This record gives sequence, structure tokens and C-alpha cells, in this order.
Amino acid sequence: MDHFSYLIDRQHSLLLVGIILLVMVAVFTLSGETLERYHGIVCRSEEPKRFWWDVVVYFFLGLFFIGLYIAQN
Repeated sequence: MDHFSYLIDRQHSLLLVGIILLVMVAVFTLSGETLERYHGIVCRSEEPKRFWWDVVVYFFLGLFFIGLYIAQN
């Protein structure tokens, strides 16, 4: 069984989106920069409240999609 096609399967798309969002949270936290719609890149050193708000939103969205996946299976 090909692992990549297993993740791309329609049934597992919610899990894949959740994992990608959690990986993005880790990368954003380590780099100190996050992407925000209509504002571009937000730096932790310049705007810490907006940065951490974005990180928390991405984190809970990742957990939400993983929770939807678990609820469906």
C-alpha cells in the first residue's frame, strides 16, 4: 500500500489538513514569523499579541480537523 495515496484518500483528508496545520504551528513558533491574511508576515518581536493569536488559531484549527476525522471514524 502506498502511504501517500492513503493520506490523499478522501476519507483521510481531514487528518491530513489537521497534521499540516499543526506542523505549520511548529514552524511558525520556531521561526518567530506567521502568515496572516491581508497583513502578510507578522513577526513575534514586533507584534507579539497578534503573533500568538495567530499561532493559537492555527493550533485549534488543526485540533478541530483531527477531531472531525476521529469523530467520523
